[in-house]
Amino acid sequence: MPIDPTTKHTLYNEYADQWQQNVDFAEMRKSVLDEGTYLDRWGDDPKEVISQYNLRKKMSMTLDLSPDLIEMRLTELFRVAPKRSFEESPYKAQIERFLENVDTGGTSMDAFMRRSSKMMLVNGIDILVDKTVSEIEPLTAMDENTLPFLSGFGPLERYDWAVDHAGRYIWVMYFLGEEAAQEPGDESEGVKRYVLYTRDSVTVYSVDSDGNQTSETRPHTMGLVPVVQLYWGRSIHVDQKAIAISLMDELAPLARYMLNLVSQGQFDLYMTVAFFVAIGLTPDEVSSAVGAGIIKTIPIAEGDFKPIVTQVDHIKEKGAWIDRLMVTMMRKGKLLGLNASLEGRASSGVQVMVEASPLHSELSSVADMLGAADQEIVRLAISRVEGKPITLDELGYTAVYNKVYTLQSPKALIEEAKQLMDVAGIEEVSSLGRLQFRKILDVLARPGSKEHKEALEQLEAFNGTSIIPSLPPVEDGDE
Repeated sequence: MPIDPTTKHTLYNEYADQWQQNVDFAEMRKSVLDEGTYLDRWGDDPKEVISQYNLRKKMSMTLDLSPDLIEMRLTELFRVAPKRSFEESPYKAQIERFLENVDTGGTSMDAFMRRSSKMMLVNGIDILVDKTVSEIEPLTAMDENTLPFLSGFGPLERYDWAVDHAGRYIWVMYFLGEEAAQEPGDESEGVKRYVLYTRDSVTVYSVDSDGNQTSETRPHTMGLVPVVQLYWGRSIHVDQKAIAISLMDELAPLARYMLNLVSQGQFDLYMTVAFFVAIGLTPDEVSSAVGAGIIKTIPIAEGDFKPIVTQVDHIKEKGAWIDRLMVTMMRKGKLLGLNASLEGRASSGVQVMVEASPLHSELSSVADMLGAADQEIVRLAISRVEGKPITLDELGYTAVYNKVYTLQSPKALIEEAKQLMDVAGIEEVSSLGRLQFRKILDVLARPGSKEHKEALEQLEAFNGTSIIPSLPPVEDGDE
């Protein structure tokens, strides 16, 4: 029975809108705002008048923290380059070549993993360790040594699949995209391509604009689908083992609600602009310079001006709800604790204290996940070079991702250090003191830099009393 590569899994159809919403709020585009994709039209029957809705679309803006919460995590995880060790590996030369150019487009492993990490936080990502069709089944020893390349697929590009009890693919179908125009100005619909991987073969499908389909199938010797699933979390539903749980699953609904609430507040503010009713005047008798938008005329006998001012309490309430949503996003993003609230200050606006421990734990777990994924990617890549599966022990390759995070300011860390010394005294806490001052050092200087190394040597030589200089006693009258 012929396979239709455009067929989508039932779970794809169920989750597609959610996945697209996650993408859009993680990286909002002006066109999405202008189209009002997530801006709800008020009312049911009758609906909000189209002119008013169009005005709200033009004024719409996003104030949510989704992009910032994602970027903060990426900045911390990749503040220091991953440390990879493979000096003793029998595949050292192949590994070096692969890490320098993992996608045949000149992308390094570091750059590819950073982008993949962002996709992981948005929707999850499948990383396919692929080879071109003509090289799937090596024909010569030279073909055997051709390095594979990586492709990243989000769930919107993963059309259909089947998994085993552990969530590993038995087979999976990805949409590769549409062929680019061969000449400038060519607007004809290109051929769409799809790839089907099973545990022992790969098939590439081509479908033209008329629906005509061709395919090419070749065997491979991996004995598994060469895909690394990089997911922030997994669904607990029995029938959804291949459905990723992401950070944006929690943030996007809040972001959409906030977008609509801000739009309502904007329009309410627009409608509260004070205006006057000019009784006894015609429009021609009112200067156009001041009449437009703020003076309404009622041409009756007795003339008078009456100001019209609307209530604003409901706008204040919406502002309070926006603050609550902002707090909830910060809490879900682990910037605040479970019982957090925003503290407003006249001089500095809103102040937030990062809850370092929960966020640190999350980042450390993600770093372990990235290290394991990195190792599995390289294992699959070299296995494809060799034409047979090899183990991690045979590979001799490890990858460790950054676990030193700057989640607190130097000022906050120094205050912690001072409190530590006040409680125990510096002689009793030399080891603990070293750890605290190491945290301060990691914030002030990039690990691995010359400054960081020099300061670290001084810290290691700390004898328990010399790290804090003696200060002269304060004389009476001194400020």
